[in-house]
Amino acid sequence: MRCWLLLAMAPVLSAQRWTLQYFFDEAKARLTIADLAFPNAQRGIAVGWTEEGEHKPKPVALVTSDEGAHWTVIPLQDLPRSVFFLNDSQGWMVSEDGIWFTEESGRSWRKISEQLKPDKKLKPSPPGGLILKVWFNDAQHGYGVGYQKTVVQTSDGGHTWTPVPDAAKPTGNPVFTGYSQIAFDGPLGIIAGAAIPPRRDLGPLPTWMDPERATKARQVPTLTLTLQTRDAGGHWTPDNAPLIGFVSALRIAAPDALYVFSYNASFQFPSEVFHSDFRTGESTSAFHQADRRVTDIALFPGPVAFLAAVEPPGRLNTVPIPGRVKMLTSTNLKEWKEMPVDYRAEATTLTLAGPDPKHVWAATDTGMILHLTE
Repeated sequence: MRCWLLLAMAPVLSAQRWTLQYFFDEAKARLTIADLAFPNAQRGIAVGWTEEGEHKPKPVALVTSDEGAHWTVIPLQDLPRSVFFLNDSQGWMVSEDGIWFTEESGRSWRKISEQLKPDKKLKPSPPGGLILKVWFNDAQHGYGVGYQKTVVQTSDGGHTWTPVPDAAKPTGNPVFTGYSQIAFDGPLGIIAGAAIPPRRDLGPLPTWMDPERATKARQVPTLTLTLQTRDAGGHWTPDNAPLIGFVSALRIAAPDALYVFSYNASFQFPSEVFHSDFRTGESTSAFHQADRRVTDIALFPGPVAFLAAVEPPGRLNTVPIPGRVKMLTSTNLKEWKEMPVDYRAEATTLTLAGPDPKHVWAATDTGMILHLTE
């Protein structure tokens, strides 16, 4: 059955391309899209903010109900970090100062809880609240992850949150340790994070302002933290290991999981995708390329996978200048094929979303939304 599915998908994948569906084009203003969700093929929600000159950023949501043919811009009350949708109407948004809920596919939001406040004894404190992302297994039960080794759970739809004790077990100073990725597929769940202490050898300037120092700075292992569950969060198994890079994206489509590890400017390639097999427990390298910085993954049963990548514009893969968008796909998680992409698409980071491998969208931090078409 699995082989038949891959053979059936092959001609479809070969004919697919990424077309520019939305582009924020207002004089003297720019749009940054922070996250994207498409709970079904018709309804999509992007969140981010617009900026004009030195004015304060204005938080916004973009919503569509016709597969992205038309997008409506809706003002928000707080700067968004991420969104999660359980179905085509119910969704949660994490913002700098709170957790928000919608029952109208993102067209209106109400604040249901305040953000968790950082421990003021831990310096320096992160900006805003602690929670970065949430994931809900049903309308009541969900999890949040974030700064200062934060993993919390809710049983009332996000109104109240309590700590998950196992999150504190992996070693790592909470000052520079956080959980940033969470994904489930049925009862299987993974939470990933990292402990990244400050480095004195990098100097006071950002890497893109001091490229010579950055390219000479050795990539050193960071402490990668994980929590895994096989019973939808009833029990968690914590672990940590010194690994090169940090997990910047994570997706599960049982029995497969894909991780993106991001590396610093001195490493031989900017990112690497790893494949984990829940049946065997083995993890193997699935993709890395010197001129492809992967920022997100979409993974579906089959398996069918998509990688959203950027071609770095210079010798530093961390330079904050938009590069050409590159998309890749695979039906075996070993061999990857580049897909045609609209020549205008540029970004520093991208986010992928979609309900199935025939309906996938990509949002850029440069205000563009791309659609997978045939």
